[in-house]
Amino acid sequence: MVGDNIYHYDPKSDEWHQADSHHSNADGSVNPHNLVTDTKSDKVLISRHFFYFGRDAPTIPRNLLQTIGFENGRNYRVFDATTCVGLINWLQTSLLESLNRVTADPFDFENSEKRYSAGDNKIS
Repeated sequence: MVGDNIYHYDPKSDEWHQADSHHSNADGSVNPHNLVTDTKSDKVLISRHFFYFGRDAPTIPRNLLQTIGFENGRNYRVFDATTCVGLINWLQTSLLESLNRVTADPFDFENSEKRYSAGDNKIS
């Protein structure tokens, strides 16, 4: 919703840096809980086939979301590929022109007042 490219690693200082974002403190300073939580993994997401809608995200038909058991919430979720066939087909037929491109920038961070803290697992 507000972009996730908010960390960069400086090999010279051997430190991670956090941009002013929904994961930093309200004054823009580093939120140490989020920095540690968000940078502890050595995993990244790489794909040759993706949709990135940003602020221009389409409304997905409710029946497709119900079919896969989607509930709007935080955290990582895994859906079985066979259950998602309808959603994947809808994306590929309805929004093919958006395949493998950034359709729009993320929701404008400056217009969002929300901040997340891993320290208490709350959005404020």
